[in-house]
Amino acid sequence: MGRELKVTPVISIPSGFMGEEPSKTGYWGFVRSRGDYEKEKGKVLEELRELVEKLKDEGFEIALLPELELPPRADAIMGVYDRIRGSDVAIYLTFAPPGDLCYALLEACRYLIFFEKFKPDTYAGTLFSPPRYQEMKSRGLGNRAFIVEGDMGKLARILRALCGLKMLSTSKPICVGPINSGFGGWLSLALAEEKFGCKIARFYTYDQFVEGFERAWERRRDEAKAIADEFTSGAARIVEVDEENLLRAATYHLVLRDYLEENGSDWVTVNCLSQLIGRVKATPCMSFALLNDEGKVGTCEADPTAGPLHYLMRHISGRPAFFNDPTVNEKDSTLILAHCTSPTRLLGLNEPGFRYEVMTHHESNTSATVKPIYEKGTVTVAGLSFDYDEMLIVRGEVIGTPRLRICRSQVEVKVNAPTEILEDWRGFHWVMVYGDYVEELLFVCKATGIKPITHL
Repeated sequence: MGRELKVTPVISIPSGFMGEEPSKTGYWGFVRSRGDYEKEKGKVLEELRELVEKLKDEGFEIALLPELELPPRADAIMGVYDRIRGSDVAIYLTFAPPGDLCYALLEACRYLIFFEKFKPDTYAGTLFSPPRYQEMKSRGLGNRAFIVEGDMGKLARILRALCGLKMLSTSKPICVGPINSGFGGWLSLALAEEKFGCKIARFYTYDQFVEGFERAWERRRDEAKAIADEFTSGAARIVEVDEENLLRAATYHLVLRDYLEENGSDWVTVNCLSQLIGRVKATPCMSFALLNDEGKVGTCEADPTAGPLHYLMRHISGRPAFFNDPTVNEKDSTLILAHCTSPTRLLGLNEPGFRYEVMTHHESNTSATVKPIYEKGTVTVAGLSFDYDEMLIVRGEVIGTPRLRICRSQVEVKVNAPTEILEDWRGFHWVMVYGDYVEELLFVCKATGIKPITHL
């Protein structure tokens, strides 16, 4: 299955007012002549092309398919039904009243976006599309329909959200060890498949991993040494880490990287705080930091609830995301988010990474990982409930990098309502991404029927 979000613009051809001379009476909303229609059609299609190219430049997998021009009758879709069925999204440009075609479009593809503009002229759809949209909502189809009245920024945020959902639904996650029972367990994994369409592509047992690790440890020492040297060469400081720590961490990375390549996957998780640490004297922390900085996703602890959220936030933002243990500091109105697996390229895959120190994994004092020095900036933090019914969404500002006796990667985030956040806690692990992606997450919630709980 292709991973690109396929988008088809559908233009409603006005049934009247298409003469060579502009009509002076009888019209409501923009189109008065064929010249008006052709001019605005070309303009809005060019704006859509520019928007899609911008999203591609941000790293989103999206394709704008050739436009369709149809009269607003439902039966007009019959001759192009297969083309529409090949799309994920129809952007319905309602130059004329939308008619019943909008219902046929919603049946034919996954999502429908009504799109109208106001200036310099007003589309007919600005009056007639909202009632159609409300009727869809009243019939239980509101999660698949969106309406945008003149706001290209909103359209971009909807498309980012839908790109993330498409990527998640077509993902092929790899899991080492069993799903973690402490974070929702197999029931949450089943709910993840129902809600998002994602399903574990392959499990590796601990014995399989240990066998692969020992083989790589014996035969691929030079490769591991090269990975370790590159990892430490960019560090601001190395603390408590010796050569064996680094080589074992790099060997772990070799095995996980092989798993991803063998399965054509970009997402791996490990139930790592278990018997594996004792058997290989290493953790996946360094590997996850490296993989996330490459644009792949390495998720800690085989968490079936926050794992899909981790992957999703990576793909609605186009940036690596930080999977973390959250704590709330009510006195200082901050969140302290910590784990041992943070990426450093949190501002973007093509941006310089944050400065970092190299340290051991906190609880076991083995292996190696990063302690980034987080830059100030706006961040979005989210957590899912174990039943996938609710999502906590928080916007905050990074104010520092603490040095507490907790997981190595630590970031302090100033928030407006710490007590309310504490009361509304959902799930166990949360996910943080740099930038304001609150609206994208709200569109994700709308599309999936999740109730958002926001603290902005």
